[in-house]
Amino acid sequence: MLVKKLAAPLINEKILVQAERAFIGTAAVSEPAFDFVIGRLPVKCKVELVTGLDVLTSPAVLRRTWAHFSDRIEARIYSRNTFHANVYIFDLPFRKSVAFIGSGAFTLEGLKDQEEAFYKITDAKEIENLKSWFVGYFEFAEPLTEAIIDEYERVYPMMKQREIANRRDKKQFMDLTTYGFQWEGIRFKLQYFKKDDFMVLSSASALHDTTELRAQRESVLSKLLQLHESVKAHVATLKIQDDDAPQAVSSLDPHQHSDQRLRTLWLCYGSGSSVERLQLQLVLRQRDFGIWLVSEPLTPGVEVRRYLHDQLKDPLFRANFFKQLVALGAGHWIEVAGDVRHVDTFPNEDALWEFTRGDDGRYFTFRVGKNFGPGDADLSAEQITVTIRKEFDGLMRIHRLMEDAMA
Repeated sequence: MLVKKLAAPLINEKILVQAERAFIGTAAVSEPAFDFVIGRLPVKCKVELVTGLDVLTSPAVLRRTWAHFSDRIEARIYSRNTFHANVYIFDLPFRKSVAFIGSGAFTLEGLKDQEEAFYKITDAKEIENLKSWFVGYFEFAEPLTEAIIDEYERVYPMMKQREIANRRDKKQFMDLTTYGFQWEGIRFKLQYFKKDDFMVLSSASALHDTTELRAQRESVLSKLLQLHESVKAHVATLKIQDDDAPQAVSSLDPHQHSDQRLRTLWLCYGSGSSVERLQLQLVLRQRDFGIWLVSEPLTPGVEVRRYLHDQLKDPLFRANFFKQLVALGAGHWIEVAGDVRHVDTFPNEDALWEFTRGDDGRYFTFRVGKNFGPGDADLSAEQITVTIRKEFDGLMRIHRLMEDAMA
């Protein structure tokens, strides 16, 4: 029997609440999926779990498993080859069992959000064959230890950033080649940014630093700085920084950019000495102009993100955060751990909380914002300053809410 969303039968058929023992072989594990499944299993249900870390698994869920669930969960890491299988087997009362084989990893995306396919198995002989297959990998896997977790935590940030960068690269070239996007159909006559301003940030130019390209980039950066002159008085009223100059300006040297590719030019506003390092950003890329609220990973951003994460456990704060986010309106999105969701896709504050639980200020950039495409009326020479002021005002409500989380 084909199953599209594994979460549905696990809940609707009461598989999790009845399970007496579980065997899970998966390419990756996320903390939200761990809570979704383990939180519904009976306390007496024993779990054997094997994963390979070839697809990234949250270090936090590994540490929780080792530190707090060792009496219920025996977790192992298979490292002899790439482990990309996803098999879920549950022993049920009255000597019954059910198994699922599919493409979805032990993440919420794999269980219910992404386009996955599973096959449900109830035949006793086939399930025994699956258990034998599982035991073969489980016995040759390494028991999860604190030493493994410590080392994995050290390399995880770089691995995760590479994964996020690869995902963005794919999205960029798909956006430019699909969905009916055509430069020829855009009227740039009344626009503040012209076609050449966007094209100088293309992938084809990103690695090069010729005299001609440098002059073109300087021209585009000059346009951004002209925008600053038109909004700096408004920025001053926001009290986000002490002076009226941008807190940071994009470099024109490709070697100063990620992967040594210059595909973005930007201005940042915010206090560089602030613990939370929240910034408002104006960002120009090949296919859009973004107005964002950003908190970068590692030391800057850890405090405000940790407090925000804790505060979101409070239903009242969660409801307020959801209200302010949704109030930004259509087209706005939130990015957590490299995943982007439009704010109007969250049905309620609990759905938003589930999404934000994957955040970790040590590793990920947190963003809220809106992107405007070439030719958008809001980017016209006459309107763009009004657009920036309006967006900054909306994002500052989120900024203050995140700051208040530390108070």
